Amino acid sequence: MLMNATTMADAILHALGGPDNVASSTHCATRLRVNPRDAARVDAAALDAVPGVLATQVVGEQVQVVVGPGRVDELAAAFARVLSPEPTVPTRRLPTRVISVIVDVFTPLLPALVAGGLLTAIHNVLAGPGAFGDLAAVEAVPELRGPVALVGMLGAAVFALLPVLLGFAAAGRFGGSPYLGAAMGAALVAAPGLAAVSALPAIHLTPSTGWVLDGIDVLAIDYQGTVLPIIVICFVLARLERFFGRRLRGSARVLLVPLLTLLTTGLLAFLILGPTLRFLGDTAAEGMEWLYTSAGVVGGTVVGAVYSPLVVTGLHQGLIAIELGLLSTGGSFIFPIAAAANVAQAAATLAIWVSARRGSRLRALAATATVPAALGIAEPAIFGVTLRLRAPFAIAVGATAVAATLLAAMHVQAVTLGAAGVFGFVSIAPGRVGPFLACLGVSIVLSFTGTLLWARWRQRGGRPLESDGATEPSDETTVRSPAAGTRLDVSALADPVFAARALGPTSAVAPSSGLVSSPAAGTISAIAAASHAYGITTDDGTELLVHVGIDTVRLAGRGFRPLVRVGDRVASGDALVHVDLAAVRGAGFDPVVLTIVTNADEHQYTDIAGGSEVAVGTPLMRQTRVAKEN
Repeated sequence: MLMNATTMADAILHALGGPDNVASSTHCATRLRVNPRDAARVDAAALDAVPGVLATQVVGEQVQVVVGPGRVDELAAAFARVLSPEPTVPTRRLPTRVISVIVDVFTPLLPALVAGGLLTAIHNVLAGPGAFGDLAAVEAVPELRGPVALVGMLGAAVFALLPVLLGFAAAGRFGGSPYLGAAMGAALVAAPGLAAVSALPAIHLTPSTGWVLDGIDVLAIDYQGTVLPIIVICFVLARLERFFGRRLRGSARVLLVPLLTLLTTGLLAFLILGPTLRFLGDTAAEGMEWLYTSAGVVGGTVVGAVYSPLVVTGLHQGLIAIELGLLSTGGSFIFPIAAAANVAQAAATLAIWVSARRGSRLRALAATATVPAALGIAEPAIFGVTLRLRAPFAIAVGATAVAATLLAAMHVQAVTLGAAGVFGFVSIAPGRVGPFLACLGVSIVLSFTGTLLWARWRQRGGRPLESDGATEPSDETTVRSPAAGTRLDVSALADPVFAARALGPTSAVAPSSGLVSSPAAGTISAIAAASHAYGITTDDGTELLVHVGIDTVRLAGRGFRPLVRVGDRVASGDALVHVDLAAVRGAGFDPVVLTIVTNADEHQYTDIAGGSEVAVGTPLMRQTRVAKEN
């Protein structure tokens, strides 16, 4: 009977003499390769008896456990987990875990969201009447129509096709193929158009021949701009991909796993998950309309309090149809509240910019996200700054609720769509512009002041803002060894730039294993074309460079097998690349593994004393904030 990978790894480890007898381990295409500390403690008969082991052999000082090409990757990952189990961490509450997942998914997308937000805001200002007088800029200067339309298209595409970007990021976050996630997002966005037009006659469906279930045409649901459906769908996709991957081997695995994963996920997405989540969004929107019209001022308070959380999940897309209906009958309460919510997020983000450490990634994100939010595109501010820190998001929501209460009391309504931000006054009904601007002022002042006070309180307690809020931040960060081997004196390195630590605080390890791992938790921000160097941005903005070898760029990737992609989320100890050490040395290069902090800024780094032999995860450097002079 075939064991699962974890049970098999545990049995192999026991036959090898236990964890303390394993000096290092790696794997190739067919076998697990282990270097024992004491070969006499290895029970060869017990290894051969482990179900799933095809053969064992000893080559030099290395024990090779042959399991075949279809199983070795899974076994090696399980062996690493059994050999070095991750430390137990406190279980976080479900809302915290959900927020962490959403932040992880959106973090790689922030450049696109910021660019899209600014482009959309610029288009709205130039194409909407009232910002520069009675006429829109494109009407006053007709030559601007084409360029402004292009600007609007570039910005709108980011948000209209958001499920494609989210699918790529979410599938990777959940351990699936990012490309299958992107394909699933593309299917969600493209389905209504492909089924309704004759571009592809073979799948053209008229309303009378659509796939209608319980009165709903499941292929005609519009998922443009939605968030929650694709994230949930990719969660399912990643698990289905692993399910099929464990049950198929060889060429069948390569051919059938993507096919079965996409087909099965697609059926669940279009028939169950997508319609259900879209129904929840529409129900939430209808509930908000009913509450506002039935409860008056109290309804305004509740709508203001839930608007930004709806943006986080993408369920606010359900408000569009309701708002169009309201505008056709006289006026919409949704637009003024949306504007108050957006400027509240902008004000909170501005307060973070004022308070964050100069030169930090958080400060840079706040600087770029504030303007789009003020002009009506709050996603960069929410996902890049306020939701990551959690408290500023809650403060902005509270400020919005107060402003929405006043908007409801003053009966402020919009008579047309526009930019739901500081220029939103051009869409407000005549006679209500003054109250609208006053309510926006209330939202801005409350959000900015509340966030600023919170930030100052944290800083007085010695807790930096440069944290995503998922874990309690610390004044110290530990940089761990990315490889097993021997610790080296950096100043003795052959390369004078590395030896002088010219790029930043540096540690060096002569590797005994070809598996190079991440020295800290974070996101893969860059991979060199030659696959020999990996950039990692930690949650507090620290930028690490794991550089394998000196002058190994000349190998042009030969001997390096990357195990991650840009945008992937990694934990400390997660594998980055497998290096063929023999090939590197045979080519005349030193495979030393360097870990470099490239943005030390206001921190100093001290080496952590220890033995010369290190394992993956051994602490090498400690980061400590430099005290500022008064």
